[in-house]
Formats: sequence, C-alpha cells, structure tokens
Amino acid sequence: MNSRQIEVFHTVMKMGTVTEAAAKLGITQPAVTASLKQIEAALGFNLFHRAGGRLHPTGEARILFNEAERIQDSLMVFQKLADRLKHDLTTHLRIAAPSVFSHDLIPDAIADFTAEEKSCLIDVTTQHHDEILEDIASNVGHNNLGITFGLDEASAINGGGQLGSILIGKSQLVALVPADWPIANRTNLLIEDLTALPMVGTFSGEPLGNAVETLVGSSTGNTSGTNHIVRVQNHSVAANLASNGVGVAIIDSVTAAYAQRYFKGRNFKIRRIKNAPALDVTAVYSYEHPLNKHAKRFIDIFRKYFKGLQP
Repeated sequence: MNSRQIEVFHTVMKMGTVTEAAAKLGITQPAVTASLKQIEAALGFNLFHRAGGRLHPTGEARILFNEAERIQDSLMVFQKLADRLKHDLTTHLRIAAPSVFSHDLIPDAIADFTAEEKSCLIDVTTQHHDEILEDIASNVGHNNLGITFGLDEASAINGGGQLGSILIGKSQLVALVPADWPIANRTNLLIEDLTALPMVGTFSGEPLGNAVETLVGSSTGNTSGTNHIVRVQNHSVAANLASNGVGVAIIDSVTAAYAQRYFKGRNFKIRRIKNAPALDVTAVYSYEHPLNKHAKRFIDIFRKYFKGLQP
C-alpha cells in the first residue's frame, strides 16, 4: 500500500461510507471504490463487508486501521513541520554579528528593511567571529545570516566546506590617537611611530585581532606588543580607552567611525597608518540554507550603510 491508498483506507474507516469518504478526499465515489479494490487485491484479503449501503470493516481492517491512524498522525506532524520550516525560511531572518556592527549599522539597516518588508521577523544576536561561523555551519544553528570580518580558507574548512560569503566592503585598520598627544597632529603615520608609544591592545584569535598583531609584529618583531598598557577583547572598549588618553588603539575603520560619532568629548583623532591592511567585511551563510530574498535585500541595505559610515 502506498501513502495515498493508506489515506483512502483510513478515510473510509473513519467516515463509514464511500460517499462520505469521497467528499472528504475530494475525489469521486468510483475512484474510492476502485482504490479499495486495488488495496484488497494487493493485500490478498477483504477489508470490508458491504451491506445496507454501508461498509462494515473486517477484523483485519480494524487491526490495520490502528496502524493507519499512527501513520496519518505522523504525516500530519511531518506536514506541520514542513509548513513551519517553509514559514521560517520565507518570513524569518536571523542575523548574527559582532558588536562593532550592532551599534549603528545593523539597527540602521533594519529600520530601512522593515519599512519595506512588514511581514518579516528579524532576530539579531551579537557574537564573536568564531561563534558566528560555528552557528551558521551547524545544522541546528540558530542563525541563517552572519555579518563579520572575512571568511578565510581555514574558516571555510572548519565549517565543513559548507560556508559561503558575499563581500560587503573593506574595513581599514586605523589608529586612534589621544588628541593631546603630539603625534595626533600628523595625518599619515608609520606603524613604527605607534609601537613606540603606549598602546591599547586587542586579543588575537579573531580576524581583527590577528591583523593588528601582524601589523605590530612587522614593526617590532614581537606580536605580543611590549608597549601594551592594557589589552581588551572589544574594539569599542579600545576606542574608549584611547579617547581617555590611555594609549593608542589600532582598530577597524567601522569602530573608529562609531567612536567618532558617539564617544563624549571625542578626545582622539583618527589617523591612517601607512601600509596598514584592509579587512574584508562579509555576509556569511550556509550552502545548505541558500539566502532567501529577505536576506539578500538586507545585505544590500547593510552594504549601503557600511559604505556611508567609513570615516
């Protein structure tokens, strides 16, 4: 018996007549009768006795009906799950991003997006780079779109080769220098100028921290940063410390622009660093869950605000 035949048998058992079963199934009475005959022929025994215009199930039919009930219940659960997944894929956007993008860019992009798409629910989670990639790559991950700094070959491999990325733009490494330090009056600095000063450092392990360590190491030969006064995980905290005169901070241009806009007093100046690298900012997704129209539209809007925030 195939699934359609089981459905016909189950419906006839519940409704009691071919007429009512046909109406329930949306097919003709002859189609129901023909299907029952095919089922009985395949099984090799009768399922019903016909008397007085009604169908009376045999003992074998009653035994099979119990199993048919379980099958139909399972099919109903399957269909409800499929409907929920379809609804989730088409009307739910779950985004993960580091805090640097959560301050301004994502809220601004969401404001534009929701003005266009009234029916899409958006979840936003703030996570570190590795957490974003791990969650996106996971079959049971919560998020379906990550916005972070780059997706290198090692990250793609760690994600089981299932991660794809779309370039949003480039974020330049820049220096935040306390405004009352003499070096703040120079517009284009060498990394050697900065490593000779007290510095606010960032931990390695993520693309931004690794890039800063590599840049510092190109000058000092020591990526640990011997002139670090303090080291922090969050680049916004590094910017805040620079604004309070603690030391020079080398951070990404997005965080620098945020700091310039919001930190009280703005007691720092943003300065370019000669030969400093730029980091890719990417939208990351899983090949197993291709981006839907909402995700693609959000990426376009986010890209607009990203370009507008560069200092």
